[in-house]
Amino acid sequence: MTARLAIVDDDAAFTGYLRTFLSAQGYGIEVFNSGTALLEGLRGGSAPNVILLDVLMPDLDGIETLRAIRQARPAAQVIMLSGRQAPQTIVEAVRLGAADYVLKPGDPDGVGEAALEAAIRNALERESLSAEVARLSANAAEDPAGAQASWTSGTAMESVTAMVDRVADSDIGVLLRGESGVGKDVIARELHRRSPRRARPFVKVNCAALPAELLESELFGHEKGSFTGAGNLRVGKFEFAHQGTLMLDEIGDMSPTLQAKLLHVLQDREFTRVGGNRPIEVDVRVLAATNQNLESMMQAGTFREDLYYRLQVIEIHIPPLRERREEIPALIEFFLAKYSRLYHRPAPKPSETLTELLLNHSWPGNIRELENVMKRFVILQEESLIVAELERPRATPPAAAPPPAVTAPVHIEASMTAPIANAVSNGAAGVGVAEAEPATESPDGIDLQELARAAAMQAEREAISRALERFRWNRRKVAEYLNVSYKTLLNKMKECGITELPGA
Repeated sequence: MTARLAIVDDDAAFTGYLRTFLSAQGYGIEVFNSGTALLEGLRGGSAPNVILLDVLMPDLDGIETLRAIRQARPAAQVIMLSGRQAPQTIVEAVRLGAADYVLKPGDPDGVGEAALEAAIRNALERESLSAEVARLSANAAEDPAGAQASWTSGTAMESVTAMVDRVADSDIGVLLRGESGVGKDVIARELHRRSPRRARPFVKVNCAALPAELLESELFGHEKGSFTGAGNLRVGKFEFAHQGTLMLDEIGDMSPTLQAKLLHVLQDREFTRVGGNRPIEVDVRVLAATNQNLESMMQAGTFREDLYYRLQVIEIHIPPLRERREEIPALIEFFLAKYSRLYHRPAPKPSETLTELLLNHSWPGNIRELENVMKRFVILQEESLIVAELERPRATPPAAAPPPAVTAPVHIEASMTAPIANAVSNGAAGVGVAEAEPATESPDGIDLQELARAAAMQAEREAISRALERFRWNRRKVAEYLNVSYKTLLNKMKECGITELPGA
């Protein structure tokens, strides 16, 4: 989106020149011939990103207008413009919260224009940062607890607790490992909360949620015009987390190109925005998390070995909830209280029957699954529905080790139905399918249901592989082509053991 600037000056010739100059830089322009006109525009819904305000004007002068702006729009970015240096006015403008004070451009060497452009860029950067603070504050307001229930009560977590106690107050890198939903982000927040950086931002980025080109902008920011749609300067998460903690979740899904850039940032503590050439120094503690087998990915060439050892200075493995059953009662109580407050419903009390089911459930989705069940319990206020859900037959929980990586392209037959036919005719339905047990012939005959399941997985795997090759591993386009959500595609790729190929 194009940044919008408001020019406030009673000199029509100067505003005409400034409009022409700044429009050529790609900004949207609004012109007001007085401070009163600006204030009326703000009350009427005008929302400029930056206000360029003349100091000397009839009616309301620049300082009085600035005072009124501060009352109407406290977060507004205001740059004061003047035809001369006036130290007393500069001091007063800064005291009132002006972003900058610039001499009016117009000199033959273009020095004034360059100074104004720099001031506008800096103001837009501050506005972007303020917007990010507001967004994160709003997210925190939605979940004021900001953490899970106690995760230190069980013996299975003793080693985790001991390691957190040892390393929390240092700046050392930590790699958090464990199944999806075990609470890796909770441990990361606890490491931040106990660190000297606790007063600075904690920023979490899911590396699997965005394609590589957007993830780079999310992490490092971009300059205006660096790519199509980059209408404004954007501050990245590294810059926003300066002097704080950055958690890189699902680090195994980061592309090799971004892995190289991340390694550079970790080593040199500086980076450049997308489309920029100015190095930006950054002081950030980086925590990484994954549920993938990074060692297998290194052997397959899809995860950099040097980055692995940079991230894995300290490794903490978080056990699944089925190994921490003594924590379940406290988690139940915590989630029921949390969502009853959030949804303004009474907190239901589980019966002995439901409590026993909750304690004995396998919880393949770990704490996240338990949280969702308790959320439904609060909303529905009907225990029988939860009991019926838990009593339904469930598949055996997945093994902790993730599926092996695919190390070579899969060649696909032209017909989409061929994989199924081949799998069934061969009687070896597990060919090329990660974690799929082969269909075996028992004394009672062939397990047709298992054979069909394995054949279906084979067909899915080959269809996904063919689409990935066709779209050069652009997973967003692949998801659209296969008519599934991006998240579903990622889950299917993990289930079938498909990771990015070396050099992709």
